[in-house]
Amino acid sequence: MLKYKRAFKKGGLIMDNMINREKRVGAGIITMSVLYFIGQAFTILGVIINLVFKDQINNFLLEAGTAADVNPTELTITLCIAIIITIAVILILLKKPIGAFIFIGIEILSFVYKAIVAGVTIYTPLSLIFPGLMIFFIYKKKDIYFVKE
Repeated sequence: MLKYKRAFKKGGLIMDNMINREKRVGAGIITMSVLYFIGQAFTILGVIINLVFKDQINNFLLEAGTAADVNPTELTITLCIAIIITIAVILILLKKPIGAFIFIGIEILSFVYKAIVAGVTIYTPLSLIFPGLMIFFIYKKKDIYFVKE
């Protein structure tokens, strides 16, 4: 400890690095990040499969008698949202404040997009559970993500 006190008096560089290393991402953020990675992996994989096999899927849906079809524009927007959320979660795990801001912004945009495309039902607030938990855990670690300099 005496070594760090001397370094702190000499300019603070070593002590600042020690303080930053001690700040850890919480278990809640890690757990939610793993769940987000699993969910986004399935989303990205599903969207890519839908984009590649859209003609076969449209023919199958037509034979089944449904009026639904695969819309490449909606799939592309969903793919972009999933990739941005994945990047934001990686940045959050790397303790970068920009990751928290990107995550919050893209989750708001994603919620609005889903409400426009699919409509609002009584179950719509259920889609806010995961983002709400993640934002809560990020807020609990506000000394890492919401630093005022």
